[in-house]
Amino acid sequence: MSKSNNQLWEIQINSVSKKLAAIFLILIGAGILVYRTGNLFIAAWITRNGTLDPAIYERAIRYDPKNADYHFILAQIYNHSTPYLNPLRAQQEYEAAARLNPDRANHWGELSKYYEQAGDTARSRQAMQMALEKDPHYAQTHWAAANLYLRLGDLQPADLELRQTADLDVSYLEQVLDLGWHFYQNPRKVMDTYVPNTKDANLIALNYFVARRDQDGAALAWDRLRTFKTTTRERFPYVDHLVSIGMPQAAWEIFSSNNKVDASGFFNPGFETDPMNGGFDWRFTSWANARARRDATMARDGLASFLVTFNGKENVDYSQLWHWLPVRKGASYNLRFWMKTEAVSTDEGMFVEIDGRASEKQIGSNDWKQIDIPFTARTELVTVRLRRVPSKKLDNLLKGKVWVDGFSLTGRP
Repeated sequence: MSKSNNQLWEIQINSVSKKLAAIFLILIGAGILVYRTGNLFIAAWITRNGTLDPAIYERAIRYDPKNADYHFILAQIYNHSTPYLNPLRAQQEYEAAARLNPDRANHWGELSKYYEQAGDTARSRQAMQMALEKDPHYAQTHWAAANLYLRLGDLQPADLELRQTADLDVSYLEQVLDLGWHFYQNPRKVMDTYVPNTKDANLIALNYFVARRDQDGAALAWDRLRTFKTTTRERFPYVDHLVSIGMPQAAWEIFSSNNKVDASGFFNPGFETDPMNGGFDWRFTSWANARARRDATMARDGLASFLVTFNGKENVDYSQLWHWLPVRKGASYNLRFWMKTEAVSTDEGMFVEIDGRASEKQIGSNDWKQIDIPFTARTELVTVRLRRVPSKKLDNLLKGKVWVDGFSLTGRP
């Protein structure tokens, strides 16, 4: 700026009238700002405790009339609070909230509910569509829309919104499947319509149909799921389901995929890995009077054995260590294993049974002993089980330790 211009500016500012005018304008602006912020502060102070009293929010709105949240809360009070029910005022406040802040999907969603309960389905649909437009990536909004369409008997848009819900948040899928099953009761229709082709979604669908004992649906879900990498534990429910409906060979194939299996079809025969307590691995139960665990300090072969310790406080009926084996019905086999005992008390000792055949009972202390049980399979699935039957004598409390290891199953001519 030139020197002459600087001098002119200085003259203008230094003149008394101009100076007073500038001060006046500043004071007016400051006053407006203080008035506005003061009103906002007063409104916030009035509602600071969150008390759901309409008088509080009516008063707050007088200080801050453009605050959509105050209008929305007031609408909720008038619509849901029994002492203050006022449907007409609720509608006015819901509409004000949506008008003042049209980008809030929740405001449109609640307005849609209000119109629905008032019987105005057309406006309810319009408000719900606004909610979807404002928040298209929120699963809960699509879930609300789906339920609205279902209540209105409009299944096609409901299906689309249910699928969108599951796509956005797979945790909704079980609820989605419940609704879909209610309307269709057709596994393929339900799978095709609602289930995204992801591992998590297919696994949820599989377990859903397993829980319903619906093999058609479970098979469809498994056909999809098998294209993804699954853990052995994730397959447990389906394995148990197949066994329960008389399909042990199919269950074994699903369990054994991606698992190292002995040539005899005996998984983890020597307890080289911790039993998974499911599927075709060893299953066991432990309690105060019968402690059961893998023992890496004692083994006949390999890295470990399995130990059950009895504390002498119970006449135990023991059958809580067991293992499934898939076999051919009518075929002859030999089960071989090793057993070791230490100070096993009472007249009833420890033994192993399979398909109705039992080994000799072991009492007292015995070093590792190889035992064979020949049998002919009566079914396509047999169970190997460590057993002890209760003693009928007075001195019947079981104390001692038993180890088992090195199981194998071979065919016999």
